[in-house]
Amino acid sequence: MAQDLKDQPAVSRLPQAHCPKDRTEVRRTPQPPGRAGVGLAGYPWAMTSDLVLIGGGHSHVQVLESLALEPIPGFRVTVIVDSPMAIYSGMVPGFIAGQYKVADLEIDIPALAERAGARVVLARATRIDTANRQIVVTDEPRISFDLASANIGSTVAGLDLPGIRDFALPTRPIANLVRLLEQRIAELHQEEDRSTYRVVVVGGGAGGVELSFTLQARLSKEIDRPLVVQLVHSGKRLMAGYPSGLARRIRRNAVRRGIQIEPNRRVVGVDEGVVRFQTGDPLAFDALVWVIGAASHSLFRDSGLPTDSRGFVRTRSTLQVEGEDDLFAVGDCATLDEFPETPKAGVYAVRQGPVLTRNLRAKAAGDALESYRPQSDFLTLLNLGDGIALGAKWGRSFEGRWVMWLKDRIDRSFMHRFQTDRG
Repeated sequence: MAQDLKDQPAVSRLPQAHCPKDRTEVRRTPQPPGRAGVGLAGYPWAMTSDLVLIGGGHSHVQVLESLALEPIPGFRVTVIVDSPMAIYSGMVPGFIAGQYKVADLEIDIPALAERAGARVVLARATRIDTANRQIVVTDEPRISFDLASANIGSTVAGLDLPGIRDFALPTRPIANLVRLLEQRIAELHQEEDRSTYRVVVVGGGAGGVELSFTLQARLSKEIDRPLVVQLVHSGKRLMAGYPSGLARRIRRNAVRRGIQIEPNRRVVGVDEGVVRFQTGDPLAFDALVWVIGAASHSLFRDSGLPTDSRGFVRTRSTLQVEGEDDLFAVGDCATLDEFPETPKAGVYAVRQGPVLTRNLRAKAAGDALESYRPQSDFLTLLNLGDGIALGAKWGRSFEGRWVMWLKDRIDRSFMHRFQTDRG
């Protein structure tokens, strides 16, 4: 979260226009000059090849943005998503705090694809058959490709621990998090119970920090009962790998807000209303939010593609899957062979977008591909939910309302590019 935006497509609303009776929706734009099937000079070209984009993540929306301006000659484009709305996770904490509406977080993938002259298949990709150059999807015929790219994000680690799936609220899919939190808050408004409401957030990264603070900000205003928010994590300190000054600022603000932070607390299981740890006493909870890091989807293992020890597909610096010249993968779902320690942070997917776009065009044209090198440092911005944000860059940390203004401006500027009803 924060500027570490994640690229998991998700559903939060399903407009009727996007609800076909079958599971495939094809939306095509007319063919004016400059659109798919027509050259920029107005001369038609044959549509003989297929580009398939698997997932609606932050790299792929940039590819679609580029294709809307200039199609790839001769290529039909298909986008496979299991949900029509992609959620920008960088703004989810602000939504939880009540600072944004659902529509502020959403990218309408079918509408964006329509601008690019692409069709959309609403289904889940289950396997990539590289031998036959086909994508296997649920309940639909296979989809053939000449070029393909995967930008499907990740899931949450630790879901197989006892009781997690039954009693914890995982942060992925992101739309489920948004929907279930809103549902729970609405239920709290109707309850007459005035006992202490206990929220336990598990995870010491950016997502755990932001959700702890923004939930505390929202609930303290909206529920008429005592509130306890506890942030627990298994490490020695919060935000490992980030500047120590940022961790100190988090702790100071937590004390000011009454948020309890407990390090060295490794979860071993969850029972109804109680979370158990490797050492120390269990904690009671009314809401348990699970934010402990990224885990891979099974798509790449099930496809027999090369993966790292955690199941993320391995890619070269050109963003091509290892051993597959016509298949690319970007964002959280992939691990760069040359930079395997790159964090699973969505900021990298954003930076990969332009490189992926250029390399897809280059591959289609038979030109040389460029290499992507992840930045060694990036701007981290954490929304605390009360109009203040924390930030870190180049080893330094900072905070204030101006930081929240900066985060809001960056987030809204990014979203403005892809929200097709912006006018």
